[in-house]
Amino acid sequence: MATTLTVAGMCWATLSLAASFLCSFGFYLPFWIQGRLLDKADAYFSSFRRCNYPRLMSDGTVALVHECGRYAKFSDIPSVWWQISTVLIGGATAITVIVAVSAVSACCVTHVIQKSTAKIAGYLQLLAAALVSSGGAIYPIGWDNREVKESCGNISGPYKLGTCHLSWSVYMLGSSVALLLMCFYLSFYSSRDSPGSSFRSI
Repeated sequence: MATTLTVAGMCWATLSLAASFLCSFGFYLPFWIQGRLLDKADAYFSSFRRCNYPRLMSDGTVALVHECGRYAKFSDIPSVWWQISTVLIGGATAITVIVAVSAVSACCVTHVIQKSTAKIAGYLQLLAAALVSSGGAIYPIGWDNREVKESCGNISGPYKLGTCHLSWSVYMLGSSVALLLMCFYLSFYSSRDSPGSSFRSI
């Protein structure tokens, strides 16, 4: 396979792909925090999805719906802080996927990644890490919304989970940040191509 990537570049491409998977799954899967709803079922939340929730039936009773889903509209997300977190981490996820596709393509195709573009990709990954970190830092401010309180003993608040606890999707996002920082470093050593050699001889 023709490639201009160095050994460090191959590692960079592999870690970029891993980071994009972790960020994508961590963002989409609604297992950021876990609580207990009506002492009957576990409840899970992310910034724009949740699992297991109460529904008011036509006869006035409350039934538990055992399924995962996203909020019907962006405005239905119960906290403006969660809305901001969704935008930040969603944007970061898009960046990680684009960079990962480019990096993996460079393993097989010559001149997809050069030194200059590798550095740009690295800075984009640094930006993605900052966006995920910012979104993760903002998310707990919204823990005072009614839905979280119902599942966290009615004592949750900003940066206070009450009876709830962090779940495994958060650790996936944290791992993606660590990998993105490693990718940022490796991107400076990922290509043996010089910025000026953008054409192949035929």
